[in-house]
Amino acid sequence: MAIAIVVLLPILLGMIAVAFFRDVAKLRYIAIAAGAISLALILFVSQGLTVVPWLSIAGQTLNLSISVTPLNLLLLSLVLLIGLLVLVYSSGYIKSVFDQRRFYLQMLAFEAAMATFAVSGNFIVLFIAWEFLSLTSYLLIGFLYNKSSAIRAARKTLTIIFIGDLALLGSIAIFWHVFGTLEFAQIVSSVGTVSSPQLYIGVLLLLVAIFTKSAQFPFHEWLIDAMEGPTPVSAYLHSSTMVKAGVFTAILLYPLFAAPAISSIIFAISIVTLVISTLAAAREMHIKKVIAYSTIQELSIMLLAISGGAVLAAIYFFFVQSFYKALLFFSSGVVMEATGKENLDESFGLGTRKLIYVSTLFGVLSLAGFVPFSGFFSNTGISSSLIHNIPVYLLVSAISLLTSFYIVRWFSYLSKGNRRAASVEGNYISMPKSMVYPIAALAALTLVVSVFFFSIAGFLSKGGYLSYLPIQPSLSLNIADAAIFTALIAIGAALSYLVYYKNSIKASEKSLDRLIYTGPIVNGFYNIVAVITSGFSNGISEFDIRLNEMFDRLGMLTVRSGYGIRRASVGSINAYAAIFIIGILVMFVSFYFLVIV
Repeated sequence: MAIAIVVLLPILLGMIAVAFFRDVAKLRYIAIAAGAISLALILFVSQGLTVVPWLSIAGQTLNLSISVTPLNLLLLSLVLLIGLLVLVYSSGYIKSVFDQRRFYLQMLAFEAAMATFAVSGNFIVLFIAWEFLSLTSYLLIGFLYNKSSAIRAARKTLTIIFIGDLALLGSIAIFWHVFGTLEFAQIVSSVGTVSSPQLYIGVLLLLVAIFTKSAQFPFHEWLIDAMEGPTPVSAYLHSSTMVKAGVFTAILLYPLFAAPAISSIIFAISIVTLVISTLAAAREMHIKKVIAYSTIQELSIMLLAISGGAVLAAIYFFFVQSFYKALLFFSSGVVMEATGKENLDESFGLGTRKLIYVSTLFGVLSLAGFVPFSGFFSNTGISSSLIHNIPVYLLVSAISLLTSFYIVRWFSYLSKGNRRAASVEGNYISMPKSMVYPIAALAALTLVVSVFFFSIAGFLSKGGYLSYLPIQPSLSLNIADAAIFTALIAIGAALSYLVYYKNSIKASEKSLDRLIYTGPIVNGFYNIVAVITSGFSNGISEFDIRLNEMFDRLGMLTVRSGYGIRRASVGSINAYAAIFIIGILVMFVSFYFLVIV
């Protein structure tokens, strides 16, 4: 009962508030209260599996299954905690009275969908939540519907994710055929006993769904366009929760992906995505898009770790990344509000504003991986788990250096003085405290959750629910590896400081674009696919029209033939006898020419 309240309370209270309260302030308070109550009720949720019969098909019953394991609770807590902070932040960020009603209802609907996904115990509940995530993402990305770019981004998101939705539906049908069940617990326990080409196809289709949802190559560019949504939407949907649905599915159903052939596919896609997204982030100047590319990069690192069996390191990365990524988005919202600009190289003169400066610094240092921030422990945990594969370890190390380089430039730009600083300070003074508190809380969490590095293994092992996952007794922290990692990110930070603060090194942006920016290429590929698909669809439509016309003509011919036959039915024996004789003669003539001659 408690888990149902936790999952459904936000959307139920949101619907009630929108229906009965016209006062926007009351609506805000109810939305925040709903998020806070759901978060508090997690303490009363019992671990276990709840199964509710739903439909009976061919003698088999389809159930709605809710699973509460340490892994489910981890994601559920993350969804509700980040969701609460986003709601508080939004109360100061979203200013339009009309927009607030629609915004809070859509955000609470998304939170309910994501909470449902977090506790899904079978593919039926997962698919329902998956589809609602797609719908609410479309609505929130296109929230600013007066902007054509926002509408295009929402359509692009829905189109690409819909590819994954169809693949997920196909995989569910195959799993039902192969396993005879859609329950996660039964599927993961039966994987080792089933050997079927159909199972391989089902897993591949599930991988397509994972890659589309978690923005992996070649489906990654939708996440960049999705930054057209309001900043709180970006912070919630596209850094902390929805884009991680694919990664969470890969963790939850890890035995399906443990086969060498499947792991190799995940490994290859994650490597390609890792390189593309990191290089693109180094070139990008739009604040939110830089953070978005870094999200794609980190999702690929999580999948890379999963492909290598380092599931525990991936889970820890999955958890702590949300806090500093949401912090960076919140900070970007404040910076853009204060400066009226959206690019890194235009965010000058904020060094005197302690909140923006310190909070951004915390987010930057955590994303870069500086000790003692959580980003250091998450990155070190990943790199230590990959040290047995030297080429991959070297690549990840190089990525760490480049990550430090491209994210520290934001701090470098913020530190620069500018004659616009006075007006910036005036803009910043008007920032409401409802935006200040979530930023301060997230800044503290980037440090606090570092401690979880040493206890996450014990937490996930409680109750034995996740015994099928390759979870080590603890995450390893190799001193030598940590020292190498720290040295690399320090070099990256120093280079960034020289390039963007001291302007000691000049680079040709056009040459850099040609070398590393793949966005136009990928989007061009999307356009080619769209043209081919549209042409194919038009061909099918034209064929359908011609086919209908043919059937219409056949129908008219039949009707006219009926009219002719009816006229021949005159009721005269002589006429019928004449027709009979003519028919006999036609038969004999045909027999003569076809058989005898």
